[in-house]
Amino acid sequence: MGPGRIKSVGDKVAHRTGSWNVVRSAYHAFSGLMWVAPRTPSLRLGILVVIALAAFGVLLRMSGVEIALLVLVGVLLLAVETLNTAIEMLCDFVEPQHDPKIGKIKDVAAGATAVTEIGAAILVVVVLWPHAWAAIHR
Repeated sequence: MGPGRIKSVGDKVAHRTGSWNVVRSAYHAFSGLMWVAPRTPSLRLGILVVIALAAFGVLLRMSGVEIALLVLVGVLLLAVETLNTAIEMLCDFVEPQHDPKIGKIKDVAAGATAVTEIGAAILVVVVLWPHAWAAIHR
């Protein structure tokens, strides 16, 4: 099967309507980010933290790999937080009334953010500690 073809039941092949447009996809992704960022305080804070970590890395003369690790873990946390927000929005759309099952789904999605935060905190300490220690004891 070639690109743009989806195999369906039997031997029939259905064609997608239209083609994938990278510019359109990027526009929608950026549009979604610009919509969610002002409405999610933790996302705004996360963006500032990623910028601060990168600046702190430069000030402490960390290697490029160390700075990249700090930025990568920060961006990963922002991505998980964005997905958590999308799941919460979908849950609220599907069931606007309080529902314990929906609440549990939201809790699990928030748990993914918590796991990422714990991992990020560990990575930040491991990467920053030697540099901070050296800066203090100069």
